[in-house]
Amino acid sequence: MKKCLLLPISAFLIVTTSINSQNLPIDFETATTWNGFDGASITTISNPFVDSENPSNKVGRVIKGVGKNWAGVYTTLSSPMDLLNNDTFSVRVRSSKLNTKLLFKVENSSNSNVYYEKEVTMTKHNEWETLVFDYSQVPSQTFDRIVLIFDLGVTGNGSSSFTYYIDDISLYSLNGPPEPCDRNLTGNVPSGSNYVLVWADEFTEDGELCNENWTYDLGTGSQGWGNFEAQSYTNNSENVIKENGILKITAIKSGNSYTSARIKTKNLFDFTYGRIEISAKLPSTAGTWPAVWLLGSNINEVSWPQCGEIDIIEQFSNKQENISTAHWYSDGNAQYGLSVNNSTLTSSFNTFRLDWTPTSLKAYLNDSQYWVMSTNNTMPFFDNFFLIANLALGGNKGAGNIDPNFTEDSLEIDYIRVYQNSSGSVLSSEIISGNKNIINYYNLNGEWCFKSTIGKINDISIYDITGKLIKKRNVEEKVAKINSNNIQNGLHFIQLSGNFGIQTIKIFNKN
Repeated sequence: MKKCLLLPISAFLIVTTSINSQNLPIDFETATTWNGFDGASITTISNPFVDSENPSNKVGRVIKGVGKNWAGVYTTLSSPMDLLNNDTFSVRVRSSKLNTKLLFKVENSSNSNVYYEKEVTMTKHNEWETLVFDYSQVPSQTFDRIVLIFDLGVTGNGSSSFTYYIDDISLYSLNGPPEPCDRNLTGNVPSGSNYVLVWADEFTEDGELCNENWTYDLGTGSQGWGNFEAQSYTNNSENVIKENGILKITAIKSGNSYTSARIKTKNLFDFTYGRIEISAKLPSTAGTWPAVWLLGSNINEVSWPQCGEIDIIEQFSNKQENISTAHWYSDGNAQYGLSVNNSTLTSSFNTFRLDWTPTSLKAYLNDSQYWVMSTNNTMPFFDNFFLIANLALGGNKGAGNIDPNFTEDSLEIDYIRVYQNSSGSVLSSEIISGNKNIINYYNLNGEWCFKSTIGKINDISIYDITGKLIKKRNVEEKVAKINSNNIQNGLHFIQLSGNFGIQTIKIFNKN
């Protein structure tokens, strides 16, 4: 049993109970809970093929049913897998067929859209073989489920030819744990403001990116990441590395193909409102398309452009021009943005800035404002967004044709810093229970605003630090408001109820 918050009132006790007790490694010698889907079954049996390769007493037997193509089995672990410090899976398998394939997949049991998978072909049959799966490029997300599918897409018939045996599923590291991240937040707080620095990457230590700040998009995406771009994204050091205090995202031509990198803070850091500052030098070669931008954290649930997008740095064919643009949904893809010209964009580091408040977006280059847009609650700019930095090539959005003599070019970033307003913002609040994306909240002109993303808020209750109920009222709206002048300064707990259940938020009021 896990208590997420200890207060004198039981309403703030959150209890999590695990249905399954298994965790890695799984050797089938002790009881495990597995489930089959789409016509597959799995049972634990005495090992019918004991030998020096696998002397285990018990193994798992998987049978693929008649007429089934996608049949597989899965188990949900008692806690998420530590893929931050481990990069390799192994599983012992046996099949009677030549070239049997095994798809090894990890999922988030609460959201099947969050997954990562690898497929390996067996080199043996009618004997035990240990298959190894490279998970070094797995995104930094929560995975607590293992899914196994033999011969994906091949029609089964339930015979011995479609009977497979598994044992000894392990997760381990080939290279050891990653180096600790530099947590030195050195950014200068804007003078004469209530801003405080809440997140930054100064890229001060040479080598790989901080795994606590960044993960990667990999491959070519769907239709060239939706824009028919030419590059394939990797996390290789030639495409993304920190050198001499600078992050370099480098696009490279190799033969007739191109590689580059796209990094993001998704599931590691997101936020609502604040000031974002980026010191960067942009590439100069024709066909390069650099960008540093924000994307709505709920993209997997609502898709694009409904999730919203805010481009802070974006350079197309005119290498002396930067464009800042907001995208959202309004009977299709709605967008608004403006450009600014500067002859030093490709030769010097310039400071790009976005000021994001509940009512507006403002873009600056070297502290000179060149773009402003008013926002309202019909737009998605009151939700959490995460950061992305990438260097694309070509595509159909304005980068133009790639220079035929192109070999390589880089987007260079000195730092990225995020500030928030200490007088009332997500900075001074935190989710205590529930799904953090259900309620969005902020302080606007002396009012705390709580907005539900999935339904009406029925009731709102305010508790002080001792758990004493200060006020409760019925809302029956998607937005609930509290005048901050009506509650004392200091820590309070806000409890909201609705069809989403009960959400408890901690705020620090400061008038």
